[in-house]
Amino acid sequence: MKHTNEEKLRIVKEYFDEKETVTNLVKKYGFDKTNLLYCIKLYERYGEIPFSDEQSKRVYSREEKLKAINEVKNGKSCRVVGLEIGVPNPHTVQDWVHKFDKYGPDAIQVSRGRKSYKLHPDRQAYLANKELKERLEYLEAENAYLKKCYSLIQKKSEKSSHKKKH
Repeated sequence: MKHTNEEKLRIVKEYFDEKETVTNLVKKYGFDKTNLLYCIKLYERYGEIPFSDEQSKRVYSREEKLKAINEVKNGKSCRVVGLEIGVPNPHTVQDWVHKFDKYGPDAIQVSRGRKSYKLHPDRQAYLANKELKERLEYLEAENAYLKKCYSLIQKKSEKSSHKKKH
């Protein structure tokens, strides 16, 4: 289950303020234990900043991503690297590494959100398909309209030619 940053912060504060155990919090909120421990360490290190809306919208530069990937390649875990750079989601660095391994260093770019994670050619193909589908829908609607107009004109001309015969 995915938790919002507000929920994560509230759960972490409950851990510190109310001295609730990690096990009880995991049961109470259905939170993954390793992710909760990550959030606790993140809070200990940076306070509330990683859980803010601004931080969740933070854009990481290509250099930051490549540096993080390099640290993972040199033996650090993705979670440790994520904690070091203050990434709110423990899987973000893992996603960068996976993308690097699958597509190479050119795939690592500055991006905003998952939608932009598509590689440039893939994104172009997606946009072209979307544009073509919209154009097809428009032309089909126009075609249906013209057919209807044509049939109405045919009916009108049949009536007028029918009247002339009588």
